[in-house]
Amino acid sequence: MSDIDITLYLNAYRVRALADALGNQTAETVEDKLTEAFDTLYQEYVPDEQRASIEARIERENAAEQARLEAARRFAVYHIRENGEDQHFTSDYFLSPMQAAYRYRLYERGELSADPKTFADAFIETNPISLEYFGKVCADIHADNRVTALLEFDLDEGRVSVYDGTDNEWQTYSLHDFSVAAYKAFRSDYRSEECRREIFNSSLAGKEVDLSETDDETEAPAMQM
Repeated sequence: MSDIDITLYLNAYRVRALADALGNQTAETVEDKLTEAFDTLYQEYVPDEQRASIEARIERENAAEQARLEAARRFAVYHIRENGEDQHFTSDYFLSPMQAAYRYRLYERGELSADPKTFADAFIETNPISLEYFGKVCADIHADNRVTALLEFDLDEGRVSVYDGTDNEWQTYSLHDFSVAAYKAFRSDYRSEECRREIFNSSLAGKEVDLSETDDETEAPAMQM
């Protein structure tokens, strides 16, 4: 985007007087009024054809920037079943199984300040996804290189299935073991992310739950809806 800053040096007494006057009449600020003045001059002096060309260029640049940001996104894909209800969404903040496990531990122990009523609500700024997209990621996590991990929490059955694409297979654990692994990883505030990940993975080693429904290592667990 081609925005620029324009600096105006105005007498402080005059600006304060205008701000006070505006405050008594409207919610607009001095900056709002200056922006309106610029828009008036722009409409008056820039020809219609040129303005149309400029607006088209702005839209193209905005679209290109949005596409760049979207391509740079990294997110994990979630399916959560709780009390018979299913939620499917992506999260740009909780990108790994370890982060998701710690979030579950805080939720399960009632230690989140927001006091979410469901586990899905414990994830901030999520983006709902369609079942079609969820199924696509389940079929091949590498189909979208923005996806960092795929997680299915079944709070009703007390288990979680994780697929991060590194081993090309699902791993299922009890929620208890998942929570304990997160506790061990985050027990100290002074550990590096790499150290925490090593502790988390080590704690889960050998704790996999054998589900006969997941014979095909590239298929999603049976809880998929």
